Amino acid sequence: MIITGEQVTKNLEEKCQVVIIGSGAGGGAIGAELAENGVDVIILEEGGYYTSKDFVPDPTKMIPMLYRDAGTSMIMGSPAIIFSEGCCVGGSTVINGGMCWRVPEKILKRWNIEFGLTDITPKTLEPFYEKVEKIINVAPQAPESLSKAEMLVHRACTKLGYLIRRNRRNQLNCTGEGLCVFGCPTDRKRSVLVTYIPKALNAGARLYADCRVKRIITNGNRATGVECHILDRATKKKKYTLKISAQLVICSAGAIQTPALLLGSKVGNSSKQVGKNFLCHPNVKIVGIFDQEVRYWAGVHQGHQVHEFLEEGMLFALGGVHPSLVSLSLPGYGRKSLELMELWNHMIVAGALIDDTTYGKVIRLPWGAPLAMYQIDDIEYERMLRAVALMSEIMFTAGARKVLLPFFQLQEINGMDDIKKIFSAGIKKEEIETLTVHAFGTTRMCADPKRGVVNQWGQVYDTERLFVVDGGIIPTSLGVNPQETIMALATRSGQYILENKNKFLG
Repeated sequence: MIITGEQVTKNLEEKCQVVIIGSGAGGGAIGAELAENGVDVIILEEGGYYTSKDFVPDPTKMIPMLYRDAGTSMIMGSPAIIFSEGCCVGGSTVINGGMCWRVPEKILKRWNIEFGLTDITPKTLEPFYEKVEKIINVAPQAPESLSKAEMLVHRACTKLGYLIRRNRRNQLNCTGEGLCVFGCPTDRKRSVLVTYIPKALNAGARLYADCRVKRIITNGNRATGVECHILDRATKKKKYTLKISAQLVICSAGAIQTPALLLGSKVGNSSKQVGKNFLCHPNVKIVGIFDQEVRYWAGVHQGHQVHEFLEEGMLFALGGVHPSLVSLSLPGYGRKSLELMELWNHMIVAGALIDDTTYGKVIRLPWGAPLAMYQIDDIEYERMLRAVALMSEIMFTAGARKVLLPFFQLQEINGMDDIKKIFSAGIKKEEIETLTVHAFGTTRMCADPKRGVVNQWGQVYDTERLFVVDGGIIPTSLGVNPQETIMALATRSGQYILENKNKFLG
């Protein structure tokens, strides 16, 4: 049963065995795992409930509807980083590109050595990855859904000898409409909205949309429920209150919202690690301009990924970005901007995910909102310059006549010989346009309670009957897309709770 804000006409009180805050990759997966095994579950989602019938290729409608802060969230630093995350039933899985990669083995080894997570290994995660991949239908992207631009880039990488792999995505017969970031209009992207949420609901779970959790209720050292505001969807203002009493509370609100909730509720922070150790995979993008029409938008979002430089902390892909959004970041204004956008069918937009080598933090502002802060370091800065240079090389090899760059001063280059300008132009960190859609680390797992917030199962150290199951528990940068790993860890935590019912649900 789904209850939306418009259906609520009075203050409410509810009881359940498990209340889950957030309906995205973590919350949806653990919600279904528990509900299908007979647990009475309530899932809470701050955003609205929408289906594919509501999804249209209009950013002026979709971004305010599906994105937190209408896509204007910022991670403060120099440069500031634009941060996009979903705020709707299904969370960011509704508006992401659907990339599904398992955590690299070298990362798991690091977790073992640095954080004492000895029970999280490729072998122990295998059954959970397999279960997730079956539910969300992870598969390589079909060739017929790829755009002409994807094939041009593939041939260029092959010519250069760079490893390029067809993307693994949670999709079923994807037709390559390229509208992932506005919600899939055909339900072929198998987001949490169309997989885990229906599974949970069919098993008897209840879901409240338009519901903002204000506080985790505790009795002594034990979490006993949550206090919420039912929101008016249009204004995001409080309409009514909802109080839920539960035997177990699970936070799955993401690596930025969850620490703010824990700090505001004064729980989970005996180690002083809540909100610390923030990681975000900062991204940079370029735009290649070709003489021929390449229509990069006429195909799937990120049909391939370039994995040649993963060991050096860089991953490249084409991005399915709407022209109205690309126009906001192009150099110039007025007529110059118009002339550039008239070349839209001749453009390829590519981006680089940069592996973190430093940490930021998330704090809670006096009025309760989170503020994320992150300052790129010298290693990330060098990686960004090199990533832009390498992506430019790929574009020129593919036939581009010009490449637009993410730098305030050096805005474009016009051939291979110009690539060296990227390193000689004296580009400053604050002059780089950066963005991201990933967040980790702010409630990290660690075997040592002094260095982490949760144990290997997501159980909060200093508060009984409280778990965190979202990207915040991931203790290091992954270097690849995180959603499948978040789902696998959530499924694993769900199984642990089921195996210890007397401890957590008794």
